[in-house]
Amino acid sequence: MTRWVQLLALAVLGALGALTAELAGASNAAVLIVLSTALVLGEQFQLRPTGRAALPLSFAVVVVLIRAADPWQFVVVVIVAYAVAVPPRTGGRGLLAMTALYAERLVEALGAAALYTIALDTTADPASEEVVLGALAAAAVVQIVVADLVTYVQHHSIAPLRARGADLALVTSAMLMAVGYGGIAGAGELGLWGPLLFSIPLLAAWYSFELLRSTRRNFWQTIEALGAAPELAGLVRPGHATRVAALAVEMGLELGLTNTEIEQLEMAANLHHLGAVCLDAPTPSQPLDPVAVAEAGSAMLRDSEVLAAAGDIVAAEPLLHRAPESRGQHAAAFAGQILKLASAFDELTEGNDEHAVWALEAIYTGPLYVYDGRVVAALERVLERRGVLPARV
Repeated sequence: MTRWVQLLALAVLGALGALTAELAGASNAAVLIVLSTALVLGEQFQLRPTGRAALPLSFAVVVVLIRAADPWQFVVVVIVAYAVAVPPRTGGRGLLAMTALYAERLVEALGAAALYTIALDTTADPASEEVVLGALAAAAVVQIVVADLVTYVQHHSIAPLRARGADLALVTSAMLMAVGYGGIAGAGELGLWGPLLFSIPLLAAWYSFELLRSTRRNFWQTIEALGAAPELAGLVRPGHATRVAALAVEMGLELGLTNTEIEQLEMAANLHHLGAVCLDAPTPSQPLDPVAVAEAGSAMLRDSEVLAAAGDIVAAEPLLHRAPESRGQHAAAFAGQILKLASAFDELTEGNDEHAVWALEAIYTGPLYVYDGRVVAALERVLERRGVLPARV
């Protein structure tokens, strides 16, 4: 059964359950069934902007549920609904991943409900527009804050301001859906038609982000395909570009590069040997000159506005092999140092982690000016985290 068939079946079951409850005269139960179904479905759809962790649409449903249910009903619905929603999200990653995500979702939902209740109970006029809207905004924001904290603990990164468009779409839609459901001070109440109507902009945002994600995926697939061209031509060891890109990104994160700098470094790492396909085939007596390879590759990349920064990094890499007095300052020099060391390490190990120890020793025995000490230290920390170096006594 495909994912879409499963979601459709779940929606149908929820609709039948709500209809049964309505016919039995349990209108409130019907509302809770509809919202719990929406929560389960919303967990399967995420806003996935570039540069930040994905945000599930279920965050908006939680804000509506806060207004539709009493505290005990809210707790029961959240516990049951997320128990159904989380397993499909983890994609078979195991019980530990499932439990961690389930616990995170419960903390987010219960934190949102608690903050909403506190905001209303500690004000003189809890029915005023300012208080209700502020409490709803706080309930939506606290879920995002908890999700960001979890991301920071797991990946040591926080989404930059430019990646917060999805946050704004989610918070505003959640507020509109909740106000549409219960109104304010008895005015503007639409019942379930409110969340349904005001979920349309949120669904439109989700669709837009999915299109953007698809475009970016195609872009990176093109980058990876271009990076494999020298390997297919037999000019570079198979898998070299992919391994260097992965190692360079880890080193860049270790050294505190920004998301934009990491992205440029990853592009450069994938494409740093692309210039080899423009040169005459090497011979045993005359191998390819790394400067010529870099100049040819960077010239191609600089013709594209999107790849120009990566071209600067590629151009910097071979120049950094020269002694200090023979190389000029370059804006991309630090990223070039990371790329140079990641590429040299992969060449020394021949792609085999079993050679990591002696490859690192060879790097340390080189002249001090060849590699930046900060970059070498970052490489060692990455290798230790990967578990390819022996534990220190």
